[in-house]
Amino acid sequence: MNDTTFRMPPQRKNAAGEARHVGFELEYAGVTLKKSAAILLKTVGGRIEEVNPYHYKILDTPYGTFTLILDFQFLVESGLSRWLHTVGLDQALEPHVVEGIERFIADLSEAVVPYEVSTSPLPIDSIGVIEEVKEALRRHGAMGTKADPLYAFGFHINPEVTVISVEEILRTMRAFFILYDELVEELKPDMTRRLTPYIDPFDEAYMRLLLDESYDPSMPQLIDDYLEYNPTRNRALDLLPLLAFVDLDRVMGRMEGEKISPRPTYHYRLPNSRVDEADWHTWEAWNSWVLVERLAADTEALASLGTEYLGILDSPFSIFLKERWREKVKRWLANLS
Repeated sequence: MNDTTFRMPPQRKNAAGEARHVGFELEYAGVTLKKSAAILLKTVGGRIEEVNPYHYKILDTPYGTFTLILDFQFLVESGLSRWLHTVGLDQALEPHVVEGIERFIADLSEAVVPYEVSTSPLPIDSIGVIEEVKEALRRHGAMGTKADPLYAFGFHINPEVTVISVEEILRTMRAFFILYDELVEELKPDMTRRLTPYIDPFDEAYMRLLLDESYDPSMPQLIDDYLEYNPTRNRALDLLPLLAFVDLDRVMGRMEGEKISPRPTYHYRLPNSRVDEADWHTWEAWNSWVLVERLAADTEALASLGTEYLGILDSPFSIFLKERWREKVKRWLANLS
C-alpha cells in the first residue's frame, strides 16, 4: 500500500446514522509517562490529571480524553495499596515505603512492559490526530517494536462496528481470514510479537467453521463458538470486547478473571508500534484494516474467495494450492482503486 493518508471504509456511519468512531492504543518505551503527558498536552491541548505515577489522563481536549499508562494493571490500579488495605497492613507501612516498592516493581517492569497512550473513541473524520500524537512522541525519543528484541509493542485499532449483527460479524471475520496472509506480508509483525501469544492467528478448525456458508448461528451460538475456539484475548483480531458488549454474562461466564472492556468495536491487534520510525505512519495500519472492511462489503468477492479458501483448508494438498490462492487475493487487492 502506497497511501499517504487515512482511507475511509465503505461505511462511515453506524446503525444510528451517526459518524462511526475509532479508538487507538499505541505502545512505546523511552519517554516517561510524566513527560509523555506534557507532550500530549502541547499536542492536543486539555489539562493533565495524574491518577497515580503510572496512570495519567489528558482531559478536556477537542478529541476527548487521552489515557497514559504503564501497561501493568497492578500499578495502574494501585494494586499494592489496595492489597495492603485488604489485609489490614495499610497503616503498617509509611506511604513513601509503599511508593518505593511500587517504583522498584515499575523499574523491573519497564524493561518489557510498554507505556501506552490510548484515545477516546474518535469520530472517523478526526482519526488523523493519532498521527500527530505518534510524531510528537517520536520527536521526543519514543521507541517502538524494533528498538529492542524484548519490545513486543503493538498499535491497536478499535473501529466501531457498523451494525451489531451476526451477519456483520461473520462477513468481517471471513474477510479477515481471507486477507490474513496479505496483512501479515504488508504489516510484517515483529518476530518477537509473533513468538509471543499476543497476536496468535485463528485455528484452522475455527476458520473452517465460519467460512462454511451453511454456518448460520444465532448470536448466542456465535458467542459460544467463539469462546470455545478462542478463550483468550490474544488473537490478531480480538472479538471479546464486542461480544462482551453484546452479552457480558455469557462471555465472563467463560472468561472469569480476565480483564475485558465491553465496547461495540473490533479489536485489531496485528500492527506493530513503529513509533520511532520517521517513515512509518499510523495510517498504514489503519488502511490495512480498511481493506478488511472493503472485502467484507464486497459480497460477491467475499463469497467466491471464501468458498475457495475453505476448499483449500479442507484439501490434503493445501500447501501446494496456497500460492495460487494468494495470487487470486492479490488480484482482488490490485483491482481496488
